[in-house]
Formats: sequence, structure tokens, C-alpha cells
Amino acid sequence: MKWGQIKTLFILCFLLLDIYLLNLVIQKQRSEDLAVLDSGQGVEAAIEESLEGGNIVLPDDLPENLPDEGFVRIRQKSFKDSEIKQIEALENQEINVVNNTFILSLINNKIVVPENAKEETIAELVSSHVYLGDEYQFAYWDKSNNILVFFQMKNNRPVYYNVNGMIFIYLNDNNEAIAYTQSVLGEPEVESEKKSLLKPLSAVNKLYENNLIISGDKVTEVEMGLYTQLPLDSGQQLLAPTWKITVNDSRDRFVNAIEQIVVPVDQNYVRNVLEISIENTRALEGEEEFKESMLEILNSKLENNRSEAS
Repeated sequence: MKWGQIKTLFILCFLLLDIYLLNLVIQKQRSEDLAVLDSGQGVEAAIEESLEGGNIVLPDDLPENLPDEGFVRIRQKSFKDSEIKQIEALENQEINVVNNTFILSLINNKIVVPENAKEETIAELVSSHVYLGDEYQFAYWDKSNNILVFFQMKNNRPVYYNVNGMIFIYLNDNNEAIAYTQSVLGEPEVESEKKSLLKPLSAVNKLYENNLIISGDKVTEVEMGLYTQLPLDSGQQLLAPTWKITVNDSRDRFVNAIEQIVVPVDQNYVRNVLEISIENTRALEGEEEFKESMLEILNSKLENNRSEAS
């Protein structure tokens, strides 16, 4: 065989070897990329890039990804006689408990709430004057109806927009607390079947995909809580771990962390609580003077709520 042919054969062999080695390198890189994607790092990086490209500002302190969790079962608390005595003994208020489940209170000496009051100040109003006040978190000040809204905490998380675990403090035109209504949830039962939870960054992206946050929006807070999934025939409610995402410090959006869907905000929540409060007040037997005063406050708030909605 001539030297020229041998040289050509060597060149072809080395070329095939180079192609083989290059293929090994490409396959190794591809495997590493897939491993990154499988670990979620690649997905999260892609989401961050997408949100950044959409001019969405994220907070510096997003919550950590959470381990698997189950749904929570819960029902409204029914007070024992000893608990009712404790409730009715609270100072500076006249209290009635309806059907062992619903608290109505008229405040004797009005409590002024400053227009620019900090959340800590408002929270103190509840913790020092209301039964189990430390179990409630200040949610928001409904300025249109002048009502301070609180959600009850369960498993160290707020239960959002649940009529069975709330406090409504009613203010007059001078921002003085004059009455409140309260409902209390019982002890939660966590289902044994655990499911993976949507990561907080993916929850934000879910809002972006549904056009609930748009270019220029700033995500100011992301918090894990519980949201009512559905009522059960047993009288219990099923609560789902849910991300609350606050946008521009002004509006809240919710994403079910198990089913990975956007949960619509209950726009009729205030009205529903007012109607339930009125129904419970009317159910009082005797206590006509108390009933008249409470109904005057509640009906005024309900009328204002309806006029705002129309």
C-alpha cells in the first residue's frame, strides 16, 4: 500500500475518533442539562428569565420551596359553656353568643383607630379585647365600608376569606371601633395523603400566564396560607395550602399550591359576612335593645356595601 493511501486512512480513522469523542461530550452535556432541569434549577431559571423579560419585579426574599403537604379538614368551633362565660366576661363590651358559634359584641367605650395606624397597632386592638385574639391576623382595612377585617390562623397560617374564622370590627365615621362580629374555627385535621406543592416562583408565573400580573408590576409579598377548597357533607370544610401573592402593595392574588390553579378572590366576602351577622343577630331571643343597636350598625354597613357594588 502506498504511503499516500496509508496517510489518508490514518486521517479518516482520527476523524472518526474525533466524531465519536465529540458525540460522547455532547451526550454528557445533554445529560447534565437534563439533570439540572430535573432538579428544578433550570425550570426556575427559565421562569425568572421570562418574568424579567416581562418587566415583573420579584421580591428579594421569596419563601423557600415547601415539602409535600396534605389538605386540611376543619369545622366551625362550638363553644362550651365555660368558654361562653369567658367570652361574655370580656371588659368594655356587651357580648352575646348565638347558637354557641357566633359572637356579637357592642363596644361600650369607643376605641379610636388612627387613619394611618400601623398593622401592629390594629392587631393589638384585637389581641387585647377579643376572645382568642392572638389567633387572628389583620388582613386589611375595608375603607369603603370602614371595617377592619381579620382572618383566623391555623397551623401558623392565615385561613383566607373563611366566614367561619374571621373578625369584623365595625368603625363609625370618626374611625372609632363600636362593634364587632366573630366566628371561630375548630381544630384542624391534616390529611395523611401528601401532595407536592407548587413552588412560590411557579405560583407567581401562574399569575403571569393568566395576565393577573402585567408588565411593570411589582410582586411585594408572597405568603403561604389556607383557602377553602369546598364544603364537605360532614359539615367540615376542606382547606388547601395556597400562595397569597401581593402585587404593588395593593391587591392580593391566590394560587392553590396543590392543584396549581388560580383561586378567584371572593368579591362578596364582606357582604356574606354582614348577612350572616345580621341573621345571627335576628336569631337572638330577648336582648331587644342589644339586637336593635347591633342591627342598626350591620344594616348600615350592608346598605353601604350594596350601594358601593351597584
